[in-house]
Amino acid sequence: MLVLGAGPAGLACGIAAARCSERVDVLEKNNQPGVKLRLAGAGQCNLTHGGSISDFLNHYGGTKQSRFVKPALFAFSNTDTVRFFEQSGVPLFEREDGKIFPRSLQSSDVLEALREQLEAGDGHIHTGIKIHTVRRNEDGFCVETDQGHFSSQRLAIAIGGMSYPQTGSTGDGYRWAEQFGHKIVPPQPALTSVIVERYPFADAAGISFENVPIEVYRNSKKIRQGCGDVLLTHRGLSGPGILDLSRFLEPMETLRFPICRSTVVLESLLTGKKLLKNALLPLGIPDRLLLLLLSELGISPQTTATECNRETRNKLKRALEGFPFVIKCLGGYDEAMVTRGGVALDEVNRQTMESRLVPGLFFCGEVLDIDGDTGGYNIQFALSSGFLAGRAVSNPTRIR
Repeated sequence: MLVLGAGPAGLACGIAAARCSERVDVLEKNNQPGVKLRLAGAGQCNLTHGGSISDFLNHYGGTKQSRFVKPALFAFSNTDTVRFFEQSGVPLFEREDGKIFPRSLQSSDVLEALREQLEAGDGHIHTGIKIHTVRRNEDGFCVETDQGHFSSQRLAIAIGGMSYPQTGSTGDGYRWAEQFGHKIVPPQPALTSVIVERYPFADAAGISFENVPIEVYRNSKKIRQGCGDVLLTHRGLSGPGILDLSRFLEPMETLRFPICRSTVVLESLLTGKKLLKNALLPLGIPDRLLLLLLSELGISPQTTATECNRETRNKLKRALEGFPFVIKCLGGYDEAMVTRGGVALDEVNRQTMESRLVPGLFFCGEVLDIDGDTGGYNIQFALSSGFLAGRAVSNPTRIR
């Protein structure tokens, strides 16, 4: 078998195929395997999530995606992932938020375990390879490279998407899939930050809000909502709650979330001769954010509480309960964790990851039109789809 790409999906595919006595050659254009995996979780590698595998199905963007990922996730679940790595000498631990990491907090340990398991069978990694052509002939598939040609009756494309192009993810897999007649859902950055129009809180960068409700408006109508942690940046918004919503967002839509959840006590605070900035201290809003907010609303912090008229109080209450952030654009591929879009799911057999158009051709991982939430869901799907594809290679009864 030939596997294009030595990320988690490609390595998992190679491991499963090699365990079935299949000769496997994994071709990687970088000088080392798993370059993007090494960056996962800031190098600590949040490789899956705790809880029931059934809970995973709601973390991939939509009904079509949830239905597609189910066979792979159930064939190689999060508990299988934990067992695989611990049996490979990489102990894991689960944080309070459900994210699972190697105990060493080193992504290199995860990568090394995958590499060792591949090479324990008849698996071979070829790095630093430039692929010239990928084609199919009467004998199967032939890949021409700057290091010679490789051929096999089966080919798996596990080349990733377009996020973090500095790691080699430049969309090559889409081009090869199209060459074989597959439709590509237009790729877009996903799990990325939001850049805000006329952003007033650059000097409050680093301030975060824990598990807040987030609402999305288009033309003043609420069209979506989410929930999660939000981080103020120098250009706009980030944090898991924003990243998970980013796959659905468009420029000129408006995001709203509460800067403070205790506005019910606002009226009781706006009494007496205290300066407004001091009267609002019990709300727990950081000073630098509060001053920026008052400035944006055109309210002097030197105003006394009793000087706040009804209009001012209502303006302040609305801003605290859901300040409007107008989306200018989304962060690009250079900061997006994954790619939205990819090989159309209706052209791939979800039970095997085999192409419905080209027998012997498989897809796994991010090259497919699958993007998961933050928290280990993307690496889990990469591993699950890779193992499923690798096992299907040696199953003569696989469904096309």
